[in-house]
Amino acid sequence: MVRIQKVESFYGKLRETATCSSSQNPLLIFPSSSDVDSICALKVITHILESDSVHYSCFPVSSFLEIHKYAGPGLCSSSASPVTILLINWGCHRDLKLVLKLGPAARVFVVDSHRPIHLHNLSDENHQVVVLHTDDDERQADLAYDFDVLKLANESFQIHQESGDESDGEEDESDDDRPSKRRKMGDDGVKLFKKLKRDYYKMGTFHGKPSGCLLFELSHLLRKNTNELLWLACVSLTDQFVHERLTDERYQAAVMELEQHINSSGNIDKITSVTLKDGTKVRAPDCSTISYEEEPRLMLLREWNLFDSMLCSSYIATKLKTWSDNGIKKLKLLLARMGFALIECQQKFPYMNNEVKRKMKQEFDRFLPEYGLNDFYYRSFLRLHGYSSRVSAADVVYGITALLESFLGSGGSSSSKQFGEAYDALSLNNLDKLRSGMQQAIKVQRAILRQGSAAITKTGCIRSGRKFRWVKVEDSIDAKYLGYPQALTKFCYFLMDALREKGARMKPMLCACASQQPGKILVVGVCGKPRLGAVRGNAFGNAFRKAAQESRADYFHELFESSWIVLDASAVNSFMIRLTEKL
Repeated sequence: MVRIQKVESFYGKLRETATCSSSQNPLLIFPSSSDVDSICALKVITHILESDSVHYSCFPVSSFLEIHKYAGPGLCSSSASPVTILLINWGCHRDLKLVLKLGPAARVFVVDSHRPIHLHNLSDENHQVVVLHTDDDERQADLAYDFDVLKLANESFQIHQESGDESDGEEDESDDDRPSKRRKMGDDGVKLFKKLKRDYYKMGTFHGKPSGCLLFELSHLLRKNTNELLWLACVSLTDQFVHERLTDERYQAAVMELEQHINSSGNIDKITSVTLKDGTKVRAPDCSTISYEEEPRLMLLREWNLFDSMLCSSYIATKLKTWSDNGIKKLKLLLARMGFALIECQQKFPYMNNEVKRKMKQEFDRFLPEYGLNDFYYRSFLRLHGYSSRVSAADVVYGITALLESFLGSGGSSSSKQFGEAYDALSLNNLDKLRSGMQQAIKVQRAILRQGSAAITKTGCIRSGRKFRWVKVEDSIDAKYLGYPQALTKFCYFLMDALREKGARMKPMLCACASQQPGKILVVGVCGKPRLGAVRGNAFGNAFRKAAQESRADYFHELFESSWIVLDASAVNSFMIRLTEKL
């Protein structure tokens, strides 16, 4: 169906379809279990649905194949009973009508930040798929198109329907030279169509506005927004920032937008003080407010200590090379120059000397530029609860991500269980669960530093090809921490940053690590941090699938990022050889 350009129109159609009198089924919601933004978006949309008395059932999924297990036969059957499903943060980059084998009465609504959107999902003539894709999102995307995407989508879907082609290939051109098409478009028209279609998909993958932020906008427009939903929007945006999915410029613009919400209505639904009998005003112990301020790029500082956070955080570790003896000396010297005693910096942050805490920003601003650390502080969000609880949006993202990727088995049930743990940990009533996730995230970051040190210092560990570098995590202990898509992606970025600081020429990076399935290897690829003016995103998606097919090995490419793939352990080398030919 035509892409929905206003979030309130999208919700109106969703509610109307889910509550139509002929439907005997509740709305089925399938959130991705792969990222924090998905959980935030789910919490926002269910709040809105409940306020409108819309019945729903929720089933977190980690791959395309899992949906049929929960949706039942109604999704694919020719039954006249309507089935309405909502996908959160997955699905839009595949031809959903084909991949999900949709029956005539099934209708799919999609809120997904992944780009590009499959052209067939955007077509006016596809009446079974409704994608939320706002004008604002299209204008602010990191990559822009200089042609009419909607016109291209309509032509692509029409030709696909006429040809009866059953392939889901994003760049499939098997129907591009059909006689009927040539009669309609002419030779020049066919050539232009093929070029635009090829250009659209070859831009690579990138991300649009976070789903949690889009749905918070919906709650605001419907006057159903609360302080809790605003906080979830802050966490959604920070999830994209922490995991390098948007440019700094787009992050800053989105921060300013959320700051306006905080200033105008962010804390009006919370009582922040109480008056005692003697007239004294005190802060209410159960109040919760959101604030924004400059935050240092120090991972989980409030749950760690200053020295270890500086030692392990990717931003400082790659600049100072803290994996080496010389790097550790530099770090200790820096702390001494700032007047911070080492023993004080190794105290748990809550127990650290308050004078040191107060001087931190002043001293960091004074000394860090000498070490090339010029953008050490960034705008961020804090949640203040009661007298002492203070948590940053970035720390929440680290903790929730670690819970999502905590020693899962290969079955969907484990994924669902971890999703439930992560979902609960986002609540202020479950700070203990969130803190356990933060401690797990610290272990993951230490593993990244250990394996990054080994890869950089050991000759031949990082293999450099003509078009990309790649490394395999061989340590079986650290593989338990890094054998997950988000953790391994962070490891990729760590290595790219470290190599850049060494003066190496920048190339895309692939990392391979034993997955949680015996005999299987997880491979992820990154092309670098999104930047303003870029003409291409992550180009690994199509290349991964084609290289895996040609290597004739078993592979699993049904995860929600096309730059993640699972292979047989024996097939990795042949896969890398063929991948070089595809890029």
